[in-house]
Amino acid sequence: MVYGNKTSYYRGLKTHEDHAQKFGYPMTVLRKPILGGYWSKPAILLSTIIEEMQKPEEQRVQWIFWVDGDTAVMNPNIPLEIFLPPERYADTHLLMAKDWNGINNGVFFMRVNQWAVELLSATLSYPVVHPEISLFWADQSAMENVINENDYFSRSIAFCPLRWFNAYPRNADAIDLNPDRPVEFQLHHGDFLVHFPGAPKDRFDEIMDPYLTIAESHSPDWELPFDKTSYYKEIADYWQDKYAELFGQKLEFESEY
Repeated sequence: MVYGNKTSYYRGLKTHEDHAQKFGYPMTVLRKPILGGYWSKPAILLSTIIEEMQKPEEQRVQWIFWVDGDTAVMNPNIPLEIFLPPERYADTHLLMAKDWNGINNGVFFMRVNQWAVELLSATLSYPVVHPEISLFWADQSAMENVINENDYFSRSIAFCPLRWFNAYPRNADAIDLNPDRPVEFQLHHGDFLVHFPGAPKDRFDEIMDPYLTIAESHSPDWELPFDKTSYYKEIADYWQDKYAELFGQKLEFESEY
């Protein structure tokens, strides 16, 4: 969802539009608020998923990839499909990452199904059902509480390394706001996307500009071919470890990439 007068939002959106066009992904952008605060996010997601589920099954998109407006694609050579779980993980419906605050729902993958409708509905209704609970991060805190309070939701979530598709700015940048950010959270050359959670509104354009300038320049130092990145091995190792954790035996990674 992108609206308001922040130039960087629209520059960042253009990087997503170019990436979607390159790989043929349909894209939905909410251009005016539906609800107050950040609650338009679960609302537009719920609306979009319900719209997809009305279609014949063979015509639906299978997954939705949500990105907040304070993001930019740094390497448009990365196809989204590489992050999705192998077919045997049919009960995994949400891929997201955690940082030092808990879950970060600024960027995530959600399967289009009834489970997603239920999670988003529970998130949207949380402030009404639990008016006594303070939600520091609004919809993000509500979603985290819903997940933590219900095994039905928590058991269908895979928490992926944050750098895969939700990397944060590098500590080496003088303009960075959190000098203690762990290295494994920081953007590396060849990484897909950079996210700027918590950036103050009065400095937002200033903070995003150096990364947007790199993205717009299409630097070969950043736009590595997929097979020159570490993604394939990291993703294969992740799902192999996940399978061993669940079933006690090694999984051979399956991918068309």
